Amino acid sequence: MAQLLGINDGPAVERLNPLGSADVLLVCEHASNRLPERLGTLGLPRDALEGHIAWDIGAAVVTDRMSDLLDAQAILQRFSRLAYNCNRAPDASDVVPHSYRGRAIPGNANLDIEALEMRREGIYVPFDSAIERALNTISRRSPNAAVVCIQSFSPEMPNARDIEIALIEDEPSGLSDALRSVFLHDGTYKISMNEPYGKEDGATHTLNRHATRRRLPGVIISVRNELIATGAGQDRLSRYLASTLREACQSVTRVRRGRGARTRLSPVG
Repeated sequence: MAQLLGINDGPAVERLNPLGSADVLLVCEHASNRLPERLGTLGLPRDALEGHIAWDIGAAVVTDRMSDLLDAQAILQRFSRLAYNCNRAPDASDVVPHSYRGRAIPGNANLDIEALEMRREGIYVPFDSAIERALNTISRRSPNAAVVCIQSFSPEMPNARDIEIALIEDEPSGLSDALRSVFLHDGTYKISMNEPYGKEDGATHTLNRHATRRRLPGVIISVRNELIATGAGQDRLSRYLASTLREACQSVTRVRRGRGARTRLSPVG
């Protein structure tokens, strides 16, 4: 089978702060709008590749800065979700999208099994493996690892008009509840739970595979992309989210399913 990524593409994954001491692993599935050289522009105009169709605007920078502020490991996917959506199950119908809000994606039309597998092997498998290795590292030193995915959403999404920060769960956890409580008590931003998208949209694959399966707490923090489209906004939200996550991790207690033992998430940072 041919390889998707060539010498000019670089690796599929970027790993930040691999020696980070926090029990939280940060993950950014849609960090980049880069496309593998082999795929060209998928038949889309360049301006389309700058928009939310291709990536989560601002999420990579926020993840990077939160990694520094919390001393947390972070895993970032270096290629656009237009090539392969790493936050979808490999058998999902939209793992390689054919269209986005009515816009056809010519380079993704009529892909055969070999072409789909080439993309999965080139993009998803290294990303999935990097998350597993990072969680193994954290779990060896602590039983209280947690997975936090950093995403952004477009204000054009249905039901997104009055939302600034969304918390999205695969399964309810003490971490998401604690985050919601801290956000609501602070009152700086308009918060939602499982809107404008959620598990029913197939959007929690990373949490399901790497948190729920391991019986670890996990949550997606998704920020309205207008708030993190500039350097100033990215710096402001990075600091705010790091502080909020630190407070939530210091306060939350959770019951370990299947064991009944009450444990506390270790402080981060």
